[in-house]
Formats: sequence, structure tokens, C-alpha cells
Amino acid sequence: MVLKAALMCVAVAALLAYYCNEPVPQGIAEPRLFAKVNGIVFRTAQNLGRIGEYLGVGTEPQIIRSVVGALINIGLKLKGTSYREGLKCTDAMFDGVNVRVYEPTSPAQSGSKVPGLVYLHGGGWVILDVDTYDPLAAHIAKQLGAVVVSVDYRRAPEHLFPTAFDDSVAATKFFLQNAEKYNVDRTRIGISGDSAGGNLAAAVTLALAKEKGLPKFKTQALIYPVLQAINFTTPSYINHGHLNTLTKDKMVSFWLWYLNNDLSFQKVFEANNHTSVEIKKSQYAGYVDPEMVGVKKVKKGNLKFPDIPNIAAILDPRFAPLMADDADLKGLPPTYVMTCEYDVLRDDGVMYAKRLGKAGVKVNHDHYQHGFHGFLNMFHDYESAGTAMQNYLTYLKNNL
Repeated sequence: MVLKAALMCVAVAALLAYYCNEPVPQGIAEPRLFAKVNGIVFRTAQNLGRIGEYLGVGTEPQIIRSVVGALINIGLKLKGTSYREGLKCTDAMFDGVNVRVYEPTSPAQSGSKVPGLVYLHGGGWVILDVDTYDPLAAHIAKQLGAVVVSVDYRRAPEHLFPTAFDDSVAATKFFLQNAEKYNVDRTRIGISGDSAGGNLAAAVTLALAKEKGLPKFKTQALIYPVLQAINFTTPSYINHGHLNTLTKDKMVSFWLWYLNNDLSFQKVFEANNHTSVEIKKSQYAGYVDPEMVGVKKVKKGNLKFPDIPNIAAILDPRFAPLMADDADLKGLPPTYVMTCEYDVLRDDGVMYAKRLGKAGVKVNHDHYQHGFHGFLNMFHDYESAGTAMQNYLTYLKNNL
């Protein structure tokens, strides 16, 4: 009996050691924190999502959302709400969209106008929300002395594209049109977001640049944004697609949950078989690979797409901002782009920064050689993330 118990303990210990042994690239700073966060939190959520769906407990995205949200909320409760001191935080509705508004109390009391920032959270359009981003949004508002509007857009797969985009546009336009109610200088409003939120921020910026009668953004700040779904074999996808911060297969899942909620096309997308030969030789493929030769200019209306629901959206800038034509990039506001080396989305951000620069847009590109996807949210705990946060805030202070 004692021997069986001992063998059981050894087996459990070995299983836990294997489970928590997250491969850490040599260049990652603070590898223990990387392994702890990604080996336990994200791997747990993904595995529970798959198991739970198989058992009929719920869908994979619903379970991942619940697990990640619960783990983050435990941390937030332990942290307390002292990070909100000096702010008035209000849940509101902007043109039918839920938002959370962070207002610095001192400037409001003095009556002086302050800058404004629309923030769109990450999470693959599927997980995370304004609650999980509460510390980050509050920190930005306090450090900038700005009013920050954190948008709680409706999430996939319950709400497919273009719902998250439409919600983001509606909330942003409302804020631009009603800035004075929040003591905000309407000439000093920017937009920002990370990951899927970076996608939405870039898409909203492109869309509103064409609208007349609205205040223009002072800047857009995109943090490791996800910008294209046409090529999943870029060098960053190939080199870093195994990292649990954001694996290649999980990013493809997020795209599909947002596009049509049909994961039966997962392998088709991963192998880049979701586009035609014509698209692979077009300017759209060239937007992702500037080294391509023999690019043929084609019109979207003349293209044929595989028989995949809603597949034409992969060339729609509202869905994939990197697919915007060169003419649409001209005249965009000064742009900040943050990329991380250990991130499948690294090349998305690099390509967009280069294209914007060629279009005459003033671009500030910060690349973190030791960074990984999602690390900015750990700005209090991770030295590299703290540096990245400070540089991001400095940019906004100088450009809002």
C-alpha cells in the first residue's frame, strides 16, 4: 500500500514537472516568470477548453474565456483597487456599446482640458474584457493625466465580424463627438490597443480617416497588433508558433472564431490553402512579403475565393488592416507600433510600420528583442515589460 502511494506521488510529480516545463527561448528575459505564466495559465486554459468541449461542458472559446478570466480576476482581487486612486471610473454606454471611462480627478476639478485615449483590449476578439484590462487602463489614465475610454466590444464567436469592429467604431465616434462632456480637448484624442485590440484600433483609424465632420486622431498606438490573415508562414509564425504565449494554431483559431466560427478549416488556414493562386501572386500577398517579385495588381471584385464562409473578409481592411491599399494609408495620423521578438505577430507589426513609413506617415517603431506576446500587461512584474510601458507612455505624452 505504501509502495503504491509512493509510486502514485512520483507519477503525479513527474506529470506536473512535465506539464509546467514550458520551453523558454534563450533570449527571453526572466525565464521563470515566462514559464510560470505561459506554462500554467495559458496551457491550462487551452487544455481545459478542448477537454470541456469534448465532454459537452461548453464550447472551447467559452471555457478558455472563463478559465483565463477567473485566473486573472483572482490576481486582481489579491491586488485590490488602490491602482484606481486619483481616478473616477465609470461604466457607461456610448451609442449602445459598453465602455469604462477613467477620468483623472485633479484636472477635472481644476477645469483644465486633458487629452483623451480610446483603448481597445486584446484577447483574440474572444477572451478578456474591460475588467481584465482594468489595471492597465487605469495606469495609462493616471500616468498620462488623460481620460481613457476602454471599449467592451462584443466578442466572437457569439458575435462574428464585423461586430467587434462596428462596436469599436460606434464607441469611438461617440467619444470624439462628446469629448467636451469629459473635459477632453477634442484636438488631442488618440486610439490604442494591443493584439486583437491593435487590429481594431488600426481598422477604426483607417475607417474614420475617411469620415468628414469628426475630430482627427492625434495618434494611433498599436501594441503587437494582429493585422493579416493571408499568410501564416511568415518567419515569425514559423520561428515562434510553438510558444504558448500565442501559438500559431491558437491564432488561427482566433481568426476563425472571429470570421465564421468554423474550426473545420483550421488546417486549411494553417497551410495557407485558404487563398487562391491568384491572391498569392497579388499585391495583397506582397503587403505581407515586400520581397515578392512579379506581384500582379488585381481588383478584389475580380478575385475568386475558396468555398469558405465569409472568406473574402481576409482582404477587407476592417478585418485585416494590413490589406489596406497604399492610397488609404496616406494621411493617417502619427503612429506608434510595438513589436516583440518572441511573437507570431511580430512580422505583422513590422510590415505595417514599413508600409506606413513608405506612405509618408510618421512612425515610431519600438521592438523588444526579449519581449513576448502579451507581456505589456505584466508591466509591474516583468522588467522588460516595465520598460516597454514607460516608452509607450512617453510616446503618448509627447504625441497627445
